[in-house]
Amino acid sequence: MKKLFKKFLSSKIGLEALAFLGVLYIRFVYYTSRWQFIHKDIIEDYIKNKKPFIICFWHGRLAMLPCAWQWKGPFQMLLSEHRDGRLIANVLKHFKISIAYGSTTRGGAKAALELVKSMLSGIAIGITPDGPKGPAYKVSPGIITLSKLAKADIIPVSYATSKRKTLRTWDKFLLPLPFGKGLYIAGDPISYPKENTDKESCQKILEDSLNSITEKADQLIGFKSLPPDIFF
Repeated sequence: MKKLFKKFLSSKIGLEALAFLGVLYIRFVYYTSRWQFIHKDIIEDYIKNKKPFIICFWHGRLAMLPCAWQWKGPFQMLLSEHRDGRLIANVLKHFKISIAYGSTTRGGAKAALELVKSMLSGIAIGITPDGPKGPAYKVSPGIITLSKLAKADIIPVSYATSKRKTLRTWDKFLLPLPFGKGLYIAGDPISYPKENTDKESCQKILEDSLNSITEKADQLIGFKSLPPDIFF
C-alpha cells in the first residue's frame, strides 16, 4: 500500500493533486494572515522604469513567495526538472507564474538563454540561488553569470511569518501556519557584474544580503533566533 501511494505521488496525476492541495494551503495561510511588504518600492521602481532584474530568495523561504508577486507584469521562475521542481511548477502555474527548466548541472545553458530573452522582453525572473539541492544559504555562481549576461540587477527578497514550523530538510524549509502575521522584505539591489568584477565577491555580497534580510524579517516578526523545538 505504501509503495502504491508513493507511486501515485510520483505520477502526473499525483503531482497535480499534491500541488492543488499546496495551492489551497498557501492561499489559506495568505488570506488568514496579516501581511506587510517592506521596501516594496524597490521592485516597483524597476518595473516602472522597465529595467531588467532578477528576484532571488532562499529555497527554504519559497512557500509564500508566489503571493509576493503583486504586479500585473509576467513573472518566470527557474526550476530543475526533478520531482520537487515539477511539483513546485504545478503549484506556481496556479499563480500564473511561468517556468524555465534547468539548473547549474542540467540544462543550464538552455535555461540561461531562455531567461535572458525573457528579461530583455520585460519579464521578471525568480531564482533560488541555493537550489535545487544546496548547500543551503550558499549562492551558486549561476545567478551571477545570468545577471552579467542580461545586465540585470539582482533584488534579494525574503519573508517570515509569526506562526511557523521549520522542517528537517536540507534547506530548513519554513512552513508557514495560518492566523498570524506575515512580512515580505526586499533588500537593496545588487548591480550586475561589470567586465572586471570578481564573481566570487558578487556571490558573497548576495549571500550576505539574503541572510541579512532573512534575519531582519525574522526579527521584525518576533523571532530573535530559531528555537530547536520548532523542528519536526
